[in-house]
Amino acid sequence: FAAFVFWVFKYYGHKNIKIMNGARKKWELEKRPYTIEEPKIMPTVYVAEPPNEGLRAYLFDVKRALGKNDAVLVDVRSPKEFTGEITAPPEYPMEHAQRGGHIPSANNIPWATAVNDADGTFKTYEELKQNYIPKGVTPDKDVICYCRIGERSSHSWFVLKYLLGYPQVRNYDGSWTEWGNMIGNPVEK
Repeated sequence: FAAFVFWVFKYYGHKNIKIMNGARKKWELEKRPYTIEEPKIMPTVYVAEPPNEGLRAYLFDVKRALGKNDAVLVDVRSPKEFTGEITAPPEYPMEHAQRGGHIPSANNIPWATAVNDADGTFKTYEELKQNYIPKGVTPDKDVICYCRIGERSSHSWFVLKYLLGYPQVRNYDGSWTEWGNMIGNPVEK
């Protein structure tokens, strides 16, 4: 997921980062060329910025958000993962959590509902608003997105923060792997 790399780079202070709308799927549908030459990369000194903690949610942030009217959790996993019918995505059956289900009060809005099936491009601004607002995911709330490991949720984080302009959106990269494996965390099915 390019969105995960985007999120990590933003977390470490990179400024000029972009995501290709439609990604590789659209590129291939348009029969655009690929380069076959190996790039020559010159060594450089890299110094990352301190982490931007405003982009990341931790376990204690999620626990603090439970039951709060000014916060909303967005579970971007598949409906079967959300209900606990399966404990891992079908393509990663060995990477499951100990328990199935979701974090209490979370809204299930799968990440892929933000893109067009035909070419992988993002849906329109109005379509995206209709994907989130009716489920209580509004710009006035502290939004925390999660999935299994923070990868798929980074896509929804990108959509909410950069395409819809929500001011307070964080990615919980501990996600279900942390929450679903931790003793004592409440789980709904």
